[in-house]
Amino acid sequence: MADDFKKHATYIIVVSAAVAGGAIFVWTTRVILLLLFAGLIGALLLSVATKWIQEKLRLRRSLALTLVLVTFATCLGMGIWLRGPALAQQFSDLQIDLPSATDKIRFSLQEQSWGRWLLSQFADQAQRPDGLAFAVTRLGGIVITTASTIVGLFIIVAVSLYVAAEPSVYSRGLRLITPAVYRLKVDRCLASAIQMLRSWLVAKAISMLTIGVLVGIGLWAFQVPMAGTLGMIAALLTFIPNLGPAISFAPAGLLAFAISPTKGILTVLLFCMAHFLEGNIVTPLLERKIVTLPPALTLAVQLLLASITGAIGVALAAPLTAAALGVLQILLPSESQPPDVLSPESKRESLSRHVDRAQDLDEHPAAFTR
Repeated sequence: MADDFKKHATYIIVVSAAVAGGAIFVWTTRVILLLLFAGLIGALLLSVATKWIQEKLRLRRSLALTLVLVTFATCLGMGIWLRGPALAQQFSDLQIDLPSATDKIRFSLQEQSWGRWLLSQFADQAQRPDGLAFAVTRLGGIVITTASTIVGLFIIVAVSLYVAAEPSVYSRGLRLITPAVYRLKVDRCLASAIQMLRSWLVAKAISMLTIGVLVGIGLWAFQVPMAGTLGMIAALLTFIPNLGPAISFAPAGLLAFAISPTKGILTVLLFCMAHFLEGNIVTPLLERKIVTLPPALTLAVQLLLASITGAIGVALAAPLTAAALGVLQILLPSESQPPDVLSPESKRESLSRHVDRAQDLDEHPAAFTR
């Protein structure tokens, strides 16, 4: 009895220590883990494009990936060469125009009684002449070129290239450190997470393109300065659900209201119409091929990660939620997707086949990666 108690206590202590050590490791490396996850998203995008090229042109995977990378590098280089200087100048002008537009709006509000009351509610900010302007210019803080940003981008690009080049190496490594009994479950969870994340990325790409085109054309029609740049900002920030659209409206709205209240109101209506069309027409037409996440769940994850990791957590909260939901679909199947019901003999036979295949994969990996 004493020996059993000692073994049981030792087991509990070891498991508790392992859980505590894992939690400390995750907390300490939380930003690095998110950067690695962003790299996996990039690798998934490259893999999707590579698979499409491979099927269309019937090329080997290495040649298809090379073609994708060369095409992407060429398009990026041409874009920088043709529009890079103009975009850099527009972003530079935006840093000057936004504080100026903020001052114009504040002066216009001071001429109205309700405007003076509204400004008085923010007395602390009003006492500092450049307080609001400073806050507005900090909206683009996540894209400021700093040493940490450069390092983060390098990690993301490196992970994307390495994983996209040899995905089987990393999947095989994951399987090797997984006990044979759980390998089938891990394979299914990984496949479900990838499928869910791929579908979400397709949906988000459609949303970003739709919002960017609608906002850019609308602002150009309203003769708002830098319509193309503001449309691009709106498209990029659409990647961040809930918070992104609200942030993307700030620069366009300030510039429009600084010109005239009419253009400001039209800009508000433009953003509302663009997101209404995207959410109620474009997305439902393609709902069989895309994945939409519960807004409340996404917002909760965004707020949680924002308090833990900052801006990068807000940006990656939605894809992280999509991947987690893919895993939960396997671990906690719903009634519409019941778990496989097998007899004990069938389960043992299936597990035996899976273990044999795992051993063959470990001994002869080349046979499965052609």
